[in-house]
Amino acid sequence: MSNSGINIHSCRVFHGFVNYGTQAGFFAKELRRQGVNALSITGFDRFDRLTDVILKHSGKNLFTKVYNVLWNTIFKIKCFFTFDIFHFYYGETLMPSQGDLFFYKFFGKKVVFHYLGFDVQLYQYSVDKYKYSNVKFVFDLTGGAKHDKTVSRRLKFETKYADLQFVCAPCYSEFVPNSIVLPLAIDVSEYQFFPKISDENKEIIIMHAPTSRDNKGTSFILDAVKQLINEGYKLKFVLVENLSHLELKENYKLCDIFIDQIVGGWYGTASIEAMAIGRPVICSIRKEYFKYIDFGSEIPIISAFPDSIYDTIKNLISNREQFADIGLNGRLFVEKVHNSEKLTEKLISFYENL
Repeated sequence: MSNSGINIHSCRVFHGFVNYGTQAGFFAKELRRQGVNALSITGFDRFDRLTDVILKHSGKNLFTKVYNVLWNTIFKIKCFFTFDIFHFYYGETLMPSQGDLFFYKFFGKKVVFHYLGFDVQLYQYSVDKYKYSNVKFVFDLTGGAKHDKTVSRRLKFETKYADLQFVCAPCYSEFVPNSIVLPLAIDVSEYQFFPKISDENKEIIIMHAPTSRDNKGTSFILDAVKQLINEGYKLKFVLVENLSHLELKENYKLCDIFIDQIVGGWYGTASIEAMAIGRPVICSIRKEYFKYIDFGSEIPIISAFPDSIYDTIKNLISNREQFADIGLNGRLFVEKVHNSEKLTEKLISFYENL
């Protein structure tokens, strides 16, 4: 720890309220393993991802709704006075419209923002710069303009109060100047390497698990697979949706190939989990993002976009003898780059130098 920094082991660290990719849950859990008093506090999650405390949500009647809102508000005020470092995800802080940001410095607290996607990605910039972009399929022109205005205003405001800003992937670095790439983390110990031997006489199972079809380019994937099946290739396509995180983890073991997304330009938690299991992964990767990281050349993911997804799948399934080597390289890559233990060690060093 630097002499000018803080003693992280005497601090209480908050992670919340958004838990996309289970990042709040994973980091809080690993921080505790490494002796830091950390807690993840998140909102209701239909995918039941790992977290420590879940805020109360909705209610069957007016009384319950009012009670839950009051309980959450009081709980959040208590959090303000309990924790020393606040690690916020997706631009969501303790109070609506980030009205609490004025007070952290006054009380000697540190604020960290961790960005995960649409909380910083701009619509117009993305569609103008890239041939394919996920936002193009999520927003229309009017919705995109409204989104850009909201994001730009919020980012400008919160940057004034941020002690540190992370992005979960280099595809978001261009939207947050001076941000640091902290790769998506998973608890590698929870993912057993499970290589699957492909029998030449059996159909190849391709799995795709979109949380949002538009955001993942699902329609292009469906068209490519359908064309290959019509051409006589022995394929089975499994579209996995609305499963809990635990159920999803088990489903990775059943497939031979995992396809993440083909319009966003970078890979997410699903790709990382599939690689950890030992599956070849197809996902769009833009090499221009490599300038923000030091592991770009090591990524074992097979890149594909809408105009190349058919050829990419066809080439991969025609070389099934490579599945095992690709799967092993994926596992080794995850252990090196996305291991929550190693990433938390880095995170602690950032905290100590605040």
